[in-house]
Amino acid sequence: MRVIIAGCGRVGAQLAEMLSLDNHQVVVIDRDSSAFDRLFKLFPGEVVQGVSFDIGTLKKAEAEKADALAAVTNYDNANLMTAEVAKNVYGIPRVVARIYNPDKEETYRALGIDYVIGTHLVARSIMEAIVKPLIRRRARCCEGSLNLVEFDCPPRWWGQTMDWCERQVPVWIAYLVRGGEVVFPEGETVLEEGDEITALASDRSLVKLDAYLRKKAGSRG
Repeated sequence: MRVIIAGCGRVGAQLAEMLSLDNHQVVVIDRDSSAFDRLFKLFPGEVVQGVSFDIGTLKKAEAEKADALAAVTNYDNANLMTAEVAKNVYGIPRVVARIYNPDKEETYRALGIDYVIGTHLVARSIMEAIVKPLIRRRARCCEGSLNLVEFDCPPRWWGQTMDWCERQVPVWIAYLVRGGEVVFPEGETVLEEGDEITALASDRSLVKLDAYLRKKAGSRG
């Protein structure tokens, strides 16, 4: 996936690192070349100096090849204009913008642009708006000690019992969604392709689960 990040502040740099480590092709735009110093040392992507909503700058960033764009500069108007150009001029399929002023929400909605409010902004929120995460966190429970998460049944688990699957990673499977129906599995319940799993996991278990899903993605062996 080719992703353009407009703005190399703290959030833009963090987002660039996360997407790069997730093996996406990343291009970062900023009008200030010194901003690129925030990128991690082994950043494998590209940088383009310029105004992010300028056609010439976006052309240098090869916006016509982009699958997604995140506008995360420190200015609402710049983010809005960048998002508009990306969506309406270049037809970039996935456009997400950061906004600070909640009064601008209606404008973004009217334009059909996804956004994240500045007061709740974290790079993870932007990334999950661009790339569907392998693990989707839904809530904290048990006095904050556990996470309620969802993830798609990995190919390695197809045809295996729930007991077997739970031994692979330290999670507790609460229920499945199968064909639009909720299934409360027992130990011998066999998991199937297309199952959406809801489970409980500690923070440490989530790290192991994420690594396991990435390692096993696309493989049944």
